[in-house]
Amino acid sequence: MQDEMFLGIYNGKQKHEADLDLIMSRARDNGVERFIAVSGTLEDSHLSAEKAEQMSDFKLFASVGVHPTRCSEFDESGDPDAHLLALSKVVEEANGKVVAIGEIGLDYDREQFCPRDVQQKYFLKQLELAERHKLPVIFHNRNTSGDFERMVKENREKFSGGIVHSFTGTKDEMHELVSMGLLIGINGCSLKTTELLEMIKDIPLDNLVLETDAPWCNIRNSHASSKHVKTKFEEVKKEKFEPGKMVKDRCEPSHVVQVAEVIAAVKGLEVKEVANAAYLNTMKCLFPEPN
Repeated sequence: MQDEMFLGIYNGKQKHEADLDLIMSRARDNGVERFIAVSGTLEDSHLSAEKAEQMSDFKLFASVGVHPTRCSEFDESGDPDAHLLALSKVVEEANGKVVAIGEIGLDYDREQFCPRDVQQKYFLKQLELAERHKLPVIFHNRNTSGDFERMVKENREKFSGGIVHSFTGTKDEMHELVSMGLLIGINGCSLKTTELLEMIKDIPLDNLVLETDAPWCNIRNSHASSKHVKTKFEEVKKEKFEPGKMVKDRCEPSHVVQVAEVIAAVKGLEVKEVANAAYLNTMKCLFPEPN
């Protein structure tokens, strides 16, 4: 929700007016009931919590955490413990709007941004935040050669539950995560190849969550999943922005409908069955108390 694309800014250039309200209204019209602003830095966490307060009419909520590729910010702050406490303070002062710690985890594909030993150190530190605040976790995992699964398993008692966001792993990895009681988050990035579609066939409905990762991870025509998409949205190029239309190649929460359609087709189920199961899973994990 903090991405500049929602302000109409692309690569530092203003292309059109800010339209987050329009995007969220359109999503509600397409059946989206709740939104999560997922954070990647301490600054993001502050902004996500503030946005959740400001847009409570949309049932917008927030997560708090530092993405693995940004974990160098702990040491760069000069006082890593104070940085962690600042994250904790965001949770405490958010009036119940923070529903998860995340997006945290490991990413060995992008160690140029943060080395793995630093990622691992602050992954564990942030799991302590989940334990302290009794919150579930939104996880990130990319090409970690089993380190992610091992660390989660060793610390499973510290968090109530969790969603492995934007999952692109193997069947075996998925089954191991499911065996730990975790949910598998699927978005457009999870639907690129036939191998991923085969993996998705095996995800138990009780462990499935639908995502978008907007403004990223839309389903593209080059994806193996595109043939299963039924719902089409009217789009225009960003330079020709119109308030009632989507911006081409910018993912929105409404696109979760397409994710549900693909999963339903792959599993041989009705879209409603997939959507209802994923909704219930999400509510149990992130909203165990009425909110």
